[in-house]
Amino acid sequence: MGTKLQLLEELTKRTLENEIEENSCFTSNDLSDFMQMSRNTVSQYLNEFVKEKKCIKVNSRPVYFFSKEALENKWKITLDKTIYTSVSELCANKENDFEKIIGYNGSLKDQIEQCQAAICYPPQGLPVLIYGPTGTGKTMIASCVEEYARHQNIIKSNAKMIAVNCSEYANNPELLTDNLFGHVKGAYTGADDETEGLISLANGGILFLDEVHCLKPECQEKLFQFMDKGVFHKVGDNENWYSSKCRLIFATTENPQNALLKTMLRRIPIMITIPALSERPLIEKHEMISKMLQVESQRLHRKIHISNLAYQTLLEHEFKGNIGEMKNAIKATCANVFVKRQEEEMQIHLLDLPGYLFDESKSVSMNAYNLKTETMIDISEQNKDQASSNPLIQLYERLLETYQLYKKEQINEDLFVTHCRSFITNFIDYLFFKGKYKTTTSNEEYLLKVVDKIYSIVMNKYSLIIPNNKIRVYSKMFVEYAKNVTEARIWTSVHAQEVDEFKQLICEKYPRAYTIADEIIENADLNLDIHMDSFMWVVMGFAFLEFQPTSHNGRVGLILCHGYSTASSIADTANHMLGEHIFDGIDMELQTSIDKIATLVNSYLKEKSPIQELMLLVDMGSLEDIYEKINPLLECNIGLINHVSTASAIEIGNYIKQGKKAKEIVQEIQKVIYSSYKFIEGKRKQDAILTLCATGFGAAKKISEMLLRSLPKSIDLQIFPYDYKSLKNYGKQDAIFSEYNIQLIVGTLDPQVEGIPYMGMETIITNGEMDYLHQLIGKYLTPQELRTFNENIMKNFTLSNIVNQLTILNPEKVMNIVEEIVGDLEEKLNKKLDIANKVGLSIHISCLIERLLLKQGIENVEGIELFRRENKEAIEKVREAFSVANYQYSVEITDPEIKYILNYF
Repeated sequence: MGTKLQLLEELTKRTLENEIEENSCFTSNDLSDFMQMSRNTVSQYLNEFVKEKKCIKVNSRPVYFFSKEALENKWKITLDKTIYTSVSELCANKENDFEKIIGYNGSLKDQIEQCQAAICYPPQGLPVLIYGPTGTGKTMIASCVEEYARHQNIIKSNAKMIAVNCSEYANNPELLTDNLFGHVKGAYTGADDETEGLISLANGGILFLDEVHCLKPECQEKLFQFMDKGVFHKVGDNENWYSSKCRLIFATTENPQNALLKTMLRRIPIMITIPALSERPLIEKHEMISKMLQVESQRLHRKIHISNLAYQTLLEHEFKGNIGEMKNAIKATCANVFVKRQEEEMQIHLLDLPGYLFDESKSVSMNAYNLKTETMIDISEQNKDQASSNPLIQLYERLLETYQLYKKEQINEDLFVTHCRSFITNFIDYLFFKGKYKTTTSNEEYLLKVVDKIYSIVMNKYSLIIPNNKIRVYSKMFVEYAKNVTEARIWTSVHAQEVDEFKQLICEKYPRAYTIADEIIENADLNLDIHMDSFMWVVMGFAFLEFQPTSHNGRVGLILCHGYSTASSIADTANHMLGEHIFDGIDMELQTSIDKIATLVNSYLKEKSPIQELMLLVDMGSLEDIYEKINPLLECNIGLINHVSTASAIEIGNYIKQGKKAKEIVQEIQKVIYSSYKFIEGKRKQDAILTLCATGFGAAKKISEMLLRSLPKSIDLQIFPYDYKSLKNYGKQDAIFSEYNIQLIVGTLDPQVEGIPYMGMETIITNGEMDYLHQLIGKYLTPQELRTFNENIMKNFTLSNIVNQLTILNPEKVMNIVEEIVGDLEEKLNKKLDIANKVGLSIHISCLIERLLLKQGIENVEGIELFRRENKEAIEKVREAFSVANYQYSVEITDPEIKYILNYF
């Protein structure tokens, strides 16, 4: 039976010998079994030790105990508390020997873990080679490895770390060999005494050989024996063996595969690569600059402020000499300012930087900056965990918080969109009404003109109507962003993962708004030299949701006026008074031609499609001229009314809300307000069925041919193939809906176009619900012809026949393989497909195999990176199931193709 003192001794031993983690050896149960004491007695003793501050207690399930003195000795710290809520909280007190390296838990995390593994490997560690460009911090990493080894008791406190820069001996390799291995008396002229080499001096410690590529092959060969067996010959003594137990760290700026002997490389099991500064994350560069400036601030005993533009230049410049060159540039800058301006508070501006930095700068264009009012950054406030007072960053934070609520399903999609748009609206209000832009500068006027041109290009491309007053709003956002670009980009890099997820969400849920935002931002980057961060895609995407097609009852209103924002102002006022979005406004310059007006109206009709009736309100001009130009373009009824005013717009808006038709409205309005009018009867679009195949256009074409062959005669209903991805991305906004009245979509995968019925091939094969197809075709056929059509469908649309028609493959062979793949997928993914989905997937995989054979596989789709991160296990299972096709046809499935397959599950 153990005693109380023996219990503490055992706990001390366990604390010293084991990793501090959730290990049962630190529980009262395990200790009582080992000590052969009752559990109650052990628990009582341990809690008494906690009160006496001899033990650390972790109140988790189970409870863990550690010796306080042993833990403090092990970690070389002093612990203030004796009770913690978790092991993680306790371990947070442990000093990380690598914390001084920026990126130790980021871009350098894997490299540092490899160094730790190498130095700890029993019995004497493993040689490690650190490879990276000049100035990336290789020596600092080696130094931190030494500190780590000491704190972990891997090397003794009196052991040495010997550092040698081999490049210093590049012209005298014999001297380097002598210094490394030592020599005996008389080994060469002048060798009057026996000398210990650096390998001997580093015994029990670490030998760090920097620029190891400068070692001549002969010297590398001499190292082989020591690396293999820990023994070596001194210079001048080839008979006696000497030994040393030092750990080896090598470093080089040259590619090891080219610079070192292959036999040398084979003896270095761990090789790590340190990335260049340009490859490091933005947040790490930000931390480096802040830390370096803070060091200079302490050295010079001066508070340092740096301008936004100067900071951005340091952040974006590609330092060829990496961290070392960055440090020298910042030292030179601070010295320059210190000498020129003897002030208590140092202010660093762009021209204080070394000339070569801003000569190559890609920072925000000077057109978007006013240097006199440029934001200054207080270095002492950098990296503090505090709420931002910057309105743009506050907007970012609120949007991200809302996204987090949506991701946790604490708010629905409608609330999510409403809140986000509300925050953006409030931010715009701030820009206009908080007095920050009371006067318009020449820079802002220039920016406005460029943004106006950008929007004109995008509006024409996407058939988009954006009023001039909205364009002015967005130009203000560009100006504000340009003034805060550094903070914005740093904030985004800190929240990189969630920002990417948020951006991907906008891309997937609102593809049209995202695509337009993408086009605007890319043009701004190109024409204004404003490189926006990822979160601006989110902000601009939400802004363009306003210009998404709004739901309507088939009747919409459009106001055309001359003047900078006349039409948009009337439309905004009328919509506000009506309590509903009825009107859109298009502002035109006075010299806008009738042809231009006709083009704008046509674009608007495509954007709002499908609509039955349009009320077109204009301020002046000949109605006959407008009619002649737009009449050939019309596909809906149009009521055309002249001399528009806010009052007439509200009156007409009320009629639209009441559901009155265009012909009634133009007749009623002249009873209330004097105006000339014209009613134009619209043309009817031809009905059509689209055929689709997610695996390619060729298969969609064959499906349409099979349907047409099943018809007993030609009918006035178009059946033709169409691009699946186009419908999936644009839905009702796709151009095909402005040309045809699409009644049905038939295919292998549902593109999910709102309001358009879809019929899968599997439904036809399994004789599922086909009432809608019968009803649609039946309008053009007699009862007997309809029966013939059904018979032909049953004959043509068997699974084997479809595979035979859609592919060039042997149907019997491919169906056996497909059946095996589908069955394997059901088993691996633990989900049974219903018959319809199973048939659909079989067709899909058959077409997929053919496309892979023809080298026509899909290589990329939207959101593939997020898909890969979230579905690693499922992707691997699909790849395993598909191996039978890989074996039979020598084809390999890609991740985008796997994404489509998993849609069936």
